[in-house]
Amino acid sequence: MRNRQPILVLQLLLTLVMWSLACPQAHADKLVVITARENVEELNVDDVARIFLGKVTRYPSGAEVVPLDLDPADPAFARFARLVLKKSPAQLKAYWAKRVFTGKGKPPRRVESRAALLELVESHQRYLAYLSADEVDNNVRWVLELNP
Repeated sequence: MRNRQPILVLQLLLTLVMWSLACPQAHADKLVVITARENVEELNVDDVARIFLGKVTRYPSGAEVVPLDLDPADPAFARFARLVLKKSPAQLKAYWAKRVFTGKGKPPRRVESRAALLELVESHQRYLAYLSADEVDNNVRWVLELNP
């Protein structure tokens, strides 16, 4: 009789992999871009980057948009900068220093906490922000989903 231990180990590993894929734990790692505006379609990464880099002040539909940023000490800030803006926090700081100095724009409004950010987005349709998916309620819409 053959040793069945390697087969059992392989089956166990496959089961664990399948289970981990089905778990919503990844939901907590996911960043989402949110707004309360009803008539905004899904945005792509380039649209969101242009808004948060101050290159445009309107949605593609023409409605006014005001981006909100978390504090740079918040881990979501660095993840958003890397995933969407393709910059490190230091590069982003330098980018905005140059834009402000040359009069070409001002950085997104900073919000002290995630709860305050969500409250602002819920109360004003013009705001656009990012949060972890597990922190977002049904009072706002996801317009872009960012996987880590």
